[in-house]
Amino acid sequence: MRISACLIVRNESRFIDACMISLVGEVDEIVVVDTGSTDDTLSKLSAYPVRLGHFAWCDDFSAARNAALDLATGDWILYIDADERFRPLAADWRSTLAQTGLAAARLHLHPRVGWTAYSELRLFRNDPRIRFEGVIHERVHGRVNAVCRSDGLTIGDAPVALDHVGYEGDPVAKVPRNLPLLRRYLADDPNRVFCWWHLGDSLLAAGDRAGAAEAWRNGIAAIERLPAAAIEAGESSPYVSLIQLLHEQGEPVDALLAAASARFPQHLALQWMAAKTALERGEVDMALPVFERLTAIDAETFHDPHIAYDKAIFTHLSEEALALGLFRCGRFAEAAEHYRRAARSAPQPRELMVKAMLAEARQTAGRPDQDA
Repeated sequence: MRISACLIVRNESRFIDACMISLVGEVDEIVVVDTGSTDDTLSKLSAYPVRLGHFAWCDDFSAARNAALDLATGDWILYIDADERFRPLAADWRSTLAQTGLAAARLHLHPRVGWTAYSELRLFRNDPRIRFEGVIHERVHGRVNAVCRSDGLTIGDAPVALDHVGYEGDPVAKVPRNLPLLRRYLADDPNRVFCWWHLGDSLLAAGDRAGAAEAWRNGIAAIERLPAAAIEAGESSPYVSLIQLLHEQGEPVDALLAAASARFPQHLALQWMAAKTALERGEVDMALPVFERLTAIDAETFHDPHIAYDKAIFTHLSEEALALGLFRCGRFAEAAEHYRRAARSAPQPRELMVKAMLAEARQTAGRPDQDA
């Protein structure tokens, strides 16, 4: 059984070395299709055992990815991007793919640095019936499902992770390319919720806050058009982003947050938002149990197959909110401890340590309750 890693590139000099290093020795073939690089990406690739192809970019990600699939000779395909890093989670990870009943397999994808992973279909048999669809946010899901139905196969889970690091750069750089492709996609399929979220995210990166809010509202409308059975937890992103934006702008979010929470009751980020707004209203008794549950989660091992979360909601964000709630209840010693815990993972711990010392001072002095 041979595995071909397939990726498309264009001006990926900043990322390509680390991607190649993560693949060499783990897969049997690396297929790279260049869509018009003008930097030194190709010269860097010459240092690695790569099967290189070229494809004239035509504003269609599926067409480019399918060109890479056409060059692959392995039994299985791993599709990966230059700004992702391949990381096996078990030495015998290939044994999952050796199962005769599988057409494809999901892996753990960390979409951003500092986020938990969710399950993403990135491994599938090298079968000419399985090809990408969609000009952007291309997927093989429909074709894989068809093969499963036709051949009596299933989709498994492989002990493999991909770490995506591309969002740590300038998000504005890809906006001119992505906006027309997203609008083109949504004109054909207005029910693709993730594309509405990405459209809003791209508009926000370009400084168009009103346009971002409109796109996310359109995403919510798309959710409402879907049958209840077809709504997956991962479709929640327009709600989450719109609530964050409106809250930052000082606009009311209670009704929207209640609607989102009712539709996605297990969504931990929505639970954190609801508890945070409750704390802001002084509803400490409602907020504290939520923050206690969130801080009890191990951010490093947690995995939700449908949703990736910013690890901060399990660490310093909830620890600080919990500390504030405890402080307001006069439980100063506990507040001090949670402020210190928050400081251990916060990017700027100094203010939290000051609050911890203030809480300790209140505990010692037995002074009346005040906000920290």
